[in-house]
Amino acid sequence: MSSEDRAREASDLFAQQPRTASGAAALASLQELSDSVHDADEQALRMLGMLPIDALALRHLVLAHRDGRTMNATQLARALRLSTAGITKLIDRLVRDGRAERRPNPEDRRGIIITVPESAEQDLARAYGHTHAPVIDAIDALTDAEASAVQRFASRLAGTLRRHAPDGAHGA
Repeated sequence: MSSEDRAREASDLFAQQPRTASGAAALASLQELSDSVHDADEQALRMLGMLPIDALALRHLVLAHRDGRTMNATQLARALRLSTAGITKLIDRLVRDGRAERRPNPEDRRGIIITVPESAEQDLARAYGHTHAPVIDAIDALTDAEASAVQRFASRLAGTLRRHAPDGAHGA
């Protein structure tokens, strides 16, 4: 695709619209959902005093800890799609802020794992708790058929967005 084609495509961002009124309403609802999620994330990140990528890394580390798994820098970099230099800087920030520690790998003393203090999960719960419970309530209010339809649509949309992401886009 030429730069002219990209510029034309970018200028036509809002030219393509859903073909039905119900599709337009669905698109408007998705935009409202996206805006709400963005606002909730910004509020949580301010509360945590963290960058978005740092909070995502902390989430990966907390989930690994909860599952009884260890995580090293390479695994975290792969999960976040970051370079070696990028993950080193990120881990340095987490360690500096007391949100993570580098420790010898108990299974391979030559390796280093990244661990989180017990407070990390509580920090995330405090920052994101205001959104988690209402989401669960909304999901629990769905019938099985509605939940299945939402799951199919969300999976289809996520796959489509991944396939059409610009090369090298961060998709963690």
